[in-house]
Amino acid sequence: MRRPRGTRTTPLTVLTAITPDERQELADLLERWQRAGQMPFRATRSTHFARWVILDRNPPVFPGAPFPPRPLQMDYLLFTATFNGSVAGFVEELRSTIGSVADEVWGHCVGYPGRADAAAFRRYFQHNTVPVHLWFSAYDATVEEILTALQVRQRHIQFALEHGRKPDEELAKEFKREFES
Repeated sequence: MRRPRGTRTTPLTVLTAITPDERQELADLLERWQRAGQMPFRATRSTHFARWVILDRNPPVFPGAPFPPRPLQMDYLLFTATFNGSVAGFVEELRSTIGSVADEVWGHCVGYPGRADAAAFRRYFQHNTVPVHLWFSAYDATVEEILTALQVRQRHIQFALEHGRKPDEELAKEFKREFES
């Protein structure tokens, strides 16, 4: 998958079969992390967004469904991410930065080779990648640019709280002193 033209972000979708009888253990792991507020992708430098979703082999039946659902042969783990850079670079970043987390999660999936063998890790992701045919970027910025913008925003908020009641001329001087550098 190549990055869409005109953006600096790249989407990735990976679909992997969950090893039989390990679905609940994986679901418990992901739920524990969610309840604890653990966000392993914060350790990466390029990730805008990433999530795991378990797709049940027996989809729920609901009123108004257009046709009866067909059960899948297995449960699947769906991984979606948006990041800066190439797919190959992101997969390597997953392996090297959050490799132990990758092992904990994908270790419940069929054929996962582990992070120790970089080539096998890369092949596993290539084999299970689902093409992204339609995708929109919310904005054209890197993670670093976004974090910098958020820091500047926070500085502006703090400045407004500290100096907001000053007369205009004094406020302008303070603003220049604070933000011109």
